[in-house]
Amino acid sequence: MSIAVLLLAAVAALLVGDLVIRRTLLQRLESGERQRADEVRAQAAVAAEAHRKGAELAAQERADALEAAALERDAARRAELAELDAALAERRRETERLASQARQERAEVERREAGLARRVEQLTASESAAASREAEASRALEELAGLSRDEARARLFEEMTAAARRDAAADVRRIVEQAREGLDERLRELTARALQRVTTGGFAESTLSVIRLPSDDLKGRIIGREGRNIRSIEMTAGIDLIVDDTPGTISISCFDPLRREVARLSIERLVEDGRIHPARIEEIVEKTRQDMEQIVQESGESTCYELGVQDVNPRLVRLLGRLKYHSHLGQNVLQHCRETADLAAILAHELGVPADVPRRAALLHEIAQAAEERPAGASIPASAEMAGRHGESEAVQHAIAAAHPEVTPRDLAAAIVRLACRLSRARPGARRQNLEVYVTRLRRLEEAARAFAGVQEAWVFRAGKELRVLVEPTRLSDAEAVLLSRDIAARIEREVEHTGPVRVSVLRETRAVDYAL
Repeated sequence: MSIAVLLLAAVAALLVGDLVIRRTLLQRLESGERQRADEVRAQAAVAAEAHRKGAELAAQERADALEAAALERDAARRAELAELDAALAERRRETERLASQARQERAEVERREAGLARRVEQLTASESAAASREAEASRALEELAGLSRDEARARLFEEMTAAARRDAAADVRRIVEQAREGLDERLRELTARALQRVTTGGFAESTLSVIRLPSDDLKGRIIGREGRNIRSIEMTAGIDLIVDDTPGTISISCFDPLRREVARLSIERLVEDGRIHPARIEEIVEKTRQDMEQIVQESGESTCYELGVQDVNPRLVRLLGRLKYHSHLGQNVLQHCRETADLAAILAHELGVPADVPRRAALLHEIAQAAEERPAGASIPASAEMAGRHGESEAVQHAIAAAHPEVTPRDLAAAIVRLACRLSRARPGARRQNLEVYVTRLRRLEEAARAFAGVQEAWVFRAGKELRVLVEPTRLSDAEAVLLSRDIAARIEREVEHTGPVRVSVLRETRAVDYAL
């Protein structure tokens, strides 16, 4: 029991000691908290005082800035008001000046109106007096002339009408001459522009075709034993075969270019095949004829396609293809038709008319030359008739016929076809004879100028329309150069055949050349 009491006493002592310790600790904690709280309050007071002072300083600075800005705005407003006052004063002075000027102008207008009123009164009085005098003069004139006023007016009207008619006739004649000159100039311009835009090259054809052989040994095989091969070729193809001493070549002569082309292709195929005997010759020639029909058809179709001519009768297309192997005066007929169609289309475009009829008629105007039975007369009227039989319109038929000199064009399309045909035929180099004459004429023009003393060189330009002569400046003066141009022109008129005016230009220049070293 004593032990229990002791234990209880010990427990109680421990409890009491724990309570004492806790109270002591609590007292110490409370004392520390109060001290920290005092320090925090002191720091907060210091910070609040510093913040208050900073706020007061910022407020003072903002107030000062606002006051300065207010002062600046006030000063600007005062300056603006001063400017407005000055402008208002200037406007008031300008208004007063304008009002004064308006008063003066009104007074001047009133003065002029009064003067005009007086002038009107005077003119009215003068008109009345003039009318009286005119009436008296008319009565006196009627008494002297023996004519009434109406009769005199009628006679004067007749005289004025006759004079007006004479003046009108002179004006009409002058206008017609100017229009004719302008039309000629326009026609030359259109012709030159159309020829420049046509890119088709002209070439001359002959009645002779030359075939190149790989070796001269083939000539004997083409001739054959006792000439049977060459006779077979000539009889089957309808041509003349010329085998001469020219190395590596033989010639085919025939006026029909289609037969000549068949013979040429047949001989080339025989040479390539190597078997040359009468049976093979007949076989190759017949096959070549069949192939030529296909080539002719394709040539006609390609021509129509390239020129944009549609819905052409197949018979006419085949005739167009055959024209590829026909020539007239050395000019390929199909080439001539294509060139004429191009020229007709260009001329129609330049004149602002539809080009379908001129192009179609120009392409078909020589198809009669390819017919199996050639017409007895001119080919162009026969071509027009043939085109009509194969479905071409009346306008196309007339345009084709108008290409013949004896037919007068009834419309612009026919006139275009006629002009295009003449341009294609007359173009230098289009035909063999024209080319030779053209070159000879140009050469004679240059020779006529070089024959004069002092001429250094001479050149022909613009297809023989201009001759430029360069003279030696040391031998001829400016005055002598003028006389030389007249002498050359006179000599050309006397001795050289020319188709139109030839402009002779004599050039004389002196050059001084030195070098700076």
